[in-house]
Formats: sequence, C-alpha cells, structure tokens
Amino acid sequence: MKLYNLTKKIAAGVAVAAILFTSCEKRVDVDPIGDRGQTLVKLLGGGSDTPLVKYAIDFVPIAKTLNVLDLRRDVANQDDLNKTMTVVIKDDTAAVHQKDPSYVILPTSLYTLQTSDNVQRIGGPGGTFTFVFKPGEFAKQINIIVNDPTQLDPSTTYAVGFSIVSVDAGGVISKAKSVVVTIGAKNEWDGVYAVTGPMTDVVAPNLVQWNNPALAGDPFPAAHGGAWELHLITIGATQCVMFDNTIWGDYFHPILNGVANSGYGSFALIVDFNPANNTVASVVNYYGQPAGNGRSAKLDPSGVNAVQGNKDILIKYLMLQPGTTVRTTFDEKWAYVGSR
Repeated sequence: MKLYNLTKKIAAGVAVAAILFTSCEKRVDVDPIGDRGQTLVKLLGGGSDTPLVKYAIDFVPIAKTLNVLDLRRDVANQDDLNKTMTVVIKDDTAAVHQKDPSYVILPTSLYTLQTSDNVQRIGGPGGTFTFVFKPGEFAKQINIIVNDPTQLDPSTTYAVGFSIVSVDAGGVISKAKSVVVTIGAKNEWDGVYAVTGPMTDVVAPNLVQWNNPALAGDPFPAAHGGAWELHLITIGATQCVMFDNTIWGDYFHPILNGVANSGYGSFALIVDFNPANNTVASVVNYYGQPAGNGRSAKLDPSGVNAVQGNKDILIKYLMLQPGTTVRTTFDEKWAYVGSR
C-alpha cells in the first residue's frame, strides 16, 4: 500500500497546515510554493485530452479502495494559499462515453464514495462535487470503494470521469482539467507471460513457433529469450483469453512463416482454470468451436497443463482443422512476467 507524501515548504519559516486525505494507490510530492503569477487548479494525471488512468483489481470478495481523483491548487504565493477557494468538479459521464463507447459507467450499487470533507455528489452520476479549499489547503481527493469486486463483470470495462468546471478566488483552470478512470476485475491468472516451446503444423511444416530475440524496437523478446508477449485477460472468474502483445496486438497466436511474421487467423485460446488444484481445465477457441474457418482448440491431456509454484503455466494443446483432425500441436511454457 502506498501513501501520499505531501510536503509544502513555506518561506520565512511560516508553516502551513494541510489536510491529507489518504489513498491506497499513489505517492505524490507537492512542489514548494513559488511566485508563478497565477494559481492553477488541476487534476493529477489529468489533461486537456482526457487521459486514462487504469485500475485492474483482483476478482476476490474483498473491498478495494481506489483513488480516482486528486484535485490540487498550485498557488502563486502565500496570499493565494491563505484564500478560501471553491472548485466544482463534474462527474463527467459524457467524457467516458466519448473516450470509448464500450466503457460502462460504474453502477452506484457497486461502490461507495469517499471524499475529502465528506463532500456529496449532487445529482448522482453526471452530477457535481463542490470542494472548498480553506486557507492553507491545497489538495482534495475522491476515492471509490469497490465493495465486492466479484460483483463486477470481468468481461466489462467500467469507468468514471471527472472534469473541473469552475473555480473562484482568482484561480485558473489548468490544462490538466479532465481524466477518465477505468476499472476492471482480474482473476489470479491474469497477467503478462513470455511464451516459448515447440509447435508443429502437420499441414505446413514451415509454420513454426514465433521466436525473435532481435525484434527491432521491442525489448520484450530480447529480454525474454525471444519469447512472444502473451497477455492473459480476465473474462470470467476462472477464465482468461489469449492476447498477443508482440506482433498483432489482438486476440491471436503469432507464428513464423519461415522468418516472416504470421499468425493463425481466427484462432486464440480461452483458457479455463480449475482453482481447486490450479490446473488448466480446458481450452476453447475464442472465435468459436469451430470458428468460421473450421478451427477449434482442444487441451492435450498428455501435457502437464498446470500452474507452477512460480506462476509459470505449462500447457499442451491442439488446433483442430477441420472437425477433429489435428492440424497443429503446441507444447508451451508461459513464463509469468508480472501483472498487466
């Protein structure tokens, strides 16, 4: 857990009291007061283009506190710090939809608001928060407590948005005025993995496992012995989908056609894990069983097909095409690299 470390140095030995509202997610240092000519009001991590702040939280029935807004006034001088200032923040649902129409506004039934000074949102989702900076105060926060992450739909990306809409007392709204925060649930197998291991295509033997330790501009393959970067993305309590983050940036399994980058069209795994013994219970093709091109996925029971103590996954599976005919065999090690 990280805590805010807020420090303010005041000239001539005048100490300024500041209200500190704690968060479990960030550590921030506040710049000393300087004579900059104007007092700017901003959102940490914000911008004029509404940047994203992303949270992926464990899919477990334990409440999780997220800092979703950190409002600051960067004062020009001691006199401005001693002023009372009112700042209105909009719960900007429009910014969320504009950022990505697939985002779902986080339902109020799933979370509890925790705000500096117990400020209430007026008007519900899409409404406003009115914060009052008292003399000496320079920071206000909004936390969201996700009461039970297992109530989230792991296949959905939830979001909340915020924008500064007004300030008084001579303050100026900074370009860092808006932010969208996304929240998604992840199960224990969600993460980044380095994939190695042989594959054999009985129809086209020139198609082989992707391996390129010298891929220009991408440090991942070189750092992991030429492995390709697999993201397992939570889509259910025990399920993850395969995402290639090296070549295609899509739900795909990259391969090499000789020395050229390639991949199997309409083929990527959905992996179902058994939490009782941490094994791979089954795999299916993300694009359908079979997909439109006749490709299906099947677990090979001759493999280890289990999560290791270090979170590596040893997995053996088949691509069937057509029907039950084995087209390609995969015998892979998914070495755990870290969280997404």
